[in-house]
Amino acid sequence: MLSLHVLIYNEAMVESKYNYYIQNGNDTICLNGISKAVFSVNKSSFDFIKVLLSDVELQQQEEAITKELVRMRFLVEDNEQETNYLLENKRKDANSSLFHLILNPTQDCIFRCWYCYETHKKGEMSKTTLESLKKLIIKVLDREDIDKLMLGWFGGEPLMYFDEIVYPLSVFAKEEAEKRNKGFFCNMTSNGFLLTEEVAKKCTLIGLNTIQVTLDGDEKRHNKTRNMKGQPSFRKIIDNCVGYCLDTSNNRVLLRINYTDDTIRLDFAEILDIIPVGVRAQIEIQFKRVWQTYEKKTDKTPDGLLDNVENLKKKGFHLSCGMDFGFVEGCLCYADRNNYVNLNFDGKVYKCTAVDYNEKNALGYLSENGDIVWEDSIQHDLSLKPYVEDTKCMECNLLPICGGPCFRRKYESVAQNKDFCIKELLDTDVDMFVKQYYNDTLRKIERRRTLANI
Repeated sequence: MLSLHVLIYNEAMVESKYNYYIQNGNDTICLNGISKAVFSVNKSSFDFIKVLLSDVELQQQEEAITKELVRMRFLVEDNEQETNYLLENKRKDANSSLFHLILNPTQDCIFRCWYCYETHKKGEMSKTTLESLKKLIIKVLDREDIDKLMLGWFGGEPLMYFDEIVYPLSVFAKEEAEKRNKGFFCNMTSNGFLLTEEVAKKCTLIGLNTIQVTLDGDEKRHNKTRNMKGQPSFRKIIDNCVGYCLDTSNNRVLLRINYTDDTIRLDFAEILDIIPVGVRAQIEIQFKRVWQTYEKKTDKTPDGLLDNVENLKKKGFHLSCGMDFGFVEGCLCYADRNNYVNLNFDGKVYKCTAVDYNEKNALGYLSENGDIVWEDSIQHDLSLKPYVEDTKCMECNLLPICGGPCFRRKYESVAQNKDFCIKELLDTDVDMFVKQYYNDTLRKIERRRTLANI
């Protein structure tokens, strides 16, 4: 407490550039993007706080309030230090002790969704590539700076080769990690159609506890987009996700709902009411606009989006808070980390998983000896410092809740001289994020009070 007292009285504290003030009826919600501290005050109290944030004499007079604002980082010693704090977190995360390896056992898929950006080539990861991959895994686990390995299964549809590739290679990696007393984690992005009861049980054995699955609206619309040669998939995918959650309480499903301006108007609380209440806490829902519709939208926020978010929360589902905005404490995306590789079934390596897998987008290859050979000079240069450094993000007050450009957008900004900022394209804004975060915080406080009184 003494050091804080000295700081307040010997240094002029300044208002943080990462404070957000949002009108909410007659009150104002105040949020700091770094500390995540949030509170709401009436107009007269807010006017007083705003004066105090810039008045050194008033800060000295109102010591208790000033100390609290310092604790919550609304008042800071220097805004440059706040930005450097964010940069340092990005540097640490970019070079963390976790090695993340995303693997595509195939580019093929049982569906042909109209918006998919991938060219679905038939074929699977060869035995030669698998042997080289095992060598890579051993080399990674032998590194002193790595203490955890995460395998992420992607595609194509990875469950098409679950028994042939996913399961045996995960067993191999898990055993090698355990031999060295290192952590092992596993997850998957799948369409969920092949997630049978038998597969779910094997997932538990290899620690594959998180699966991302996508829906495309209600049953009729979903089946029109996602079907296997006419065979409907909606009910089967839902049943498979429920079965996966029931297999163990550790399992989690990230249920991504791809929407257009038409489908977001549907009542997803009603659509997903077929999911048993007992497993809803294991399912996190994330709304994501179909990327081809961004330039066609007419309104900033489509009708139905916010109503769906609130109604699903009332039904007991978890939702990604803020949708387009969120607290970014390190890297924005896994592809931003240096200890990360996306390996395609043909042995070519990539960073971003949201591009087509072809010669143009490949950044290198996996050698026969199990080494990643990066051939792209831009990728190498980007790995040397945080992507936001030396950009307009350094001056932007949204940095803690936006995170700046991801690898793909930063790469395109360098290679094609494109502006990486997509703020104007987003379906939600800062006001919506702050209000949603504040309301979620109130709900958590109320739940804690309820539990304390039981």
